[in-house]
Amino acid sequence: MKTRNIIALVVAGTALFGSLFATTALAGPPKKGGKKPAPVTKKADTKVDGKKVYDKFSCSACHAISGKGGNSGPDLSKTGGEANHDAKFFEAKVKNPKASNPDTSMPAYEETIKGKDLSNLVAYLKSLK
Repeated sequence: MKTRNIIALVVAGTALFGSLFATTALAGPPKKGGKKPAPVTKKADTKVDGKKVYDKFSCSACHAISGKGGNSGPDLSKTGGEANHDAKFFEAKVKNPKASNPDTSMPAYEETIKGKDLSNLVAYLKSLK
């Protein structure tokens, strides 16, 4: 009985090693000089990264989402569901909120939230429905 188990393990190991060796040998050498593919960014990743930007700049000190956060600014729980709240709307509000509401107490973040951080924050805000 022990001999059968040993033989079965040797055969299985040989088959596994053989298939790995064949796969590697048939794949050929790695290509040189080609460009590396750009990393794929998923929408879920941008939302998660946008939430990190939201937290980093302490937006919850003034804004609530799902009952958590401050109340001196508008509740953002469903802000992404508003018909006129597209990417341009959110970008403008973050960069210079006084442009659309001169009485707002929200500071401008034009110089501090830029580029990928701004894009991710906008994706996060748009996801709030």
